[in-house]
Amino acid sequence: MRGQAGTAIDLPVADGPATGYSWVLDLPPGVTRAPDGPRTPAPPGQELGGGSGGALRVAAPAGRYHIVARLARPWQPDAPIATREIDLIVE
Repeated sequence: MRGQAGTAIDLPVADGPATGYSWVLDLPPGVTRAPDGPRTPAPPGQELGGGSGGALRVAAPAGRYHIVARLARPWQPDAPIATREIDLIVE
């Protein structure tokens, strides 16, 4: 995926409704976590528990980066239920 230096870059993962799981990002040097994007409303009929999550964002200077995102419970960080590997090119 691509992003622009000096701006928040939305990663292709988002926090979902409260389930006890959240994304943990393994960020390489130079990449920092930016404030999450706005939460999106839940689809009609699925409002229980509130809206679905907002976009996870990072910021980085120009370069190529490899980010690992793990969906895990805070008390079980080494037992993710999903893992995403993201190759990021920042221009």
